[in-house]
Amino acid sequence: MLTTPLFAQGSYVTVNLGYGFRAGAGSTYNYTSSGSNTTREHVALSFGQGLAFGAAFGHMFTNNVGAELGLSYLLGGKTESTDTYASGSDVTTLSAKMLRINPSVVISAGAESINPYAKFGLIIGKGSIKTEYNEIDRGDVFFTKIKYNGGIAFGFSSAIGLMFSLSEKLALITEVNMINLSYAPTKGEVTEATYNGADQLSSMTTNDKEIKFVDSHSSSFSSSSSQPDESVKSKYPFGSVGINVGIKISL
Repeated sequence: MLTTPLFAQGSYVTVNLGYGFRAGAGSTYNYTSSGSNTTREHVALSFGQGLAFGAAFGHMFTNNVGAELGLSYLLGGKTESTDTYASGSDVTTLSAKMLRINPSVVISAGAESINPYAKFGLIIGKGSIKTEYNEIDRGDVFFTKIKYNGGIAFGFSSAIGLMFSLSEKLALITEVNMINLSYAPTKGEVTEATYNGADQLSSMTTNDKEIKFVDSHSSSFSSSSSQPDESVKSKYPFGSVGINVGIKISL
């Protein structure tokens, strides 16, 4: 039987794969119009939901206290909302990606063979949000794709887990984590626009296809066709409660 603590003093690296479930969700809606009546249905929106994979480098200063620097990449799941009306319908599909840096403090029980631990830290993200808008109206098809990015997201993370020894240098990690994070893009750009399959992007002005998000905006503001449109920033939820499975290698 192994008698070496799994979080002994020294350095280590981990690689992991996980999935995040939505937490702190925002809102979008499905609309159905019939005559003079319109029905609105709530759809939960969370960009933090999805597959995540990453790696970390850590160092234990004692058997119980250490520090870790993690790097992960989030592939967010898709959220759809639909607007249905007499002449047709449109579907909006939202998804996101984010590269996240996660410095944390590690607290370990210092146990042998099976070792409980906890992590608390900051999370810093650089992401993008993609919106796809597909409208069918009286047989005509309009399709637009917009990418929102720019700016940095800041939040907090925590995790609890168990580490199972596989050998003197190798261990299996199982972990439940929570991320509290929101993100406000600073710019947007139309990357694709078609009408019945024909390209429309090449004929659009800068004002038609680019957006600059600001903290304050005046309704009297007007810009030339060669300048980006201007709009107030909005924050979007990237929080999650997730599970991770990984491997720890002691150095």
